[in-house]
Amino acid sequence: MRSHFEPTVTDAPEGWTRPIPHYSTDPFVGRVTIHGLATDEVRSSLHKHVRRGRLEQSIRAALELARTDAEHEDMLWNRLRVIAAEDVGLADPNAPAIVYALWQSAMATDHGAYDRLVFAAQAAGYLATAPKDPTPNEIMQLVVHQELAPDIPPEAICIHTRAGQLQGQTMYDWYTTGAQTEHEVEGRDRSWADQLADLYLRLDPPDTAG
Repeated sequence: MRSHFEPTVTDAPEGWTRPIPHYSTDPFVGRVTIHGLATDEVRSSLHKHVRRGRLEQSIRAALELARTDAEHEDMLWNRLRVIAAEDVGLADPNAPAIVYALWQSAMATDHGAYDRLVFAAQAAGYLATAPKDPTPNEIMQLVVHQELAPDIPPEAICIHTRAGQLQGQTMYDWYTTGAQTEHEVEGRDRSWADQLADLYLRLDPPDTAG
């Protein structure tokens, strides 16, 4: 099956087969920023500066895009929202929400206003100094490029599925296997969990006839 990252025949020059669209399909190629820099290079620099924690350079790159025009500003915020999930990732799961809030705050400020730039600088600086854990993004790339399907574990065949019901699975079976969680907080109160297990044992006990 074809990867979603592969260019289509109409997107790319003849013979282009690499798993990224050709630069000719990038709408910002050939455009320049407010200081005459190649837009695609500033965009790429923003990402690299943030990844390496370069605070001032991250903010410089963000403002270069934000100050050029509305299209560059929109592209900047799209890139910042992606970086929040792609690079900060699990190290700060709130990063996408924080960047989104800063973007919304910027959009609520008059276009071209000085205060509008404050939010772009805050977002870029926040991402540059945030801890990074891009594990989900790395897994995502492997899944997409290798067309990896998920495993179906035994506990997934529960009362909520056709196969589980045909097998005679019950709510008690589900609660004592399929509803179990890992990485629980240490010392959490499990008294209600125990009550639910007793309740489901009475309401829908496991089929032991076989």
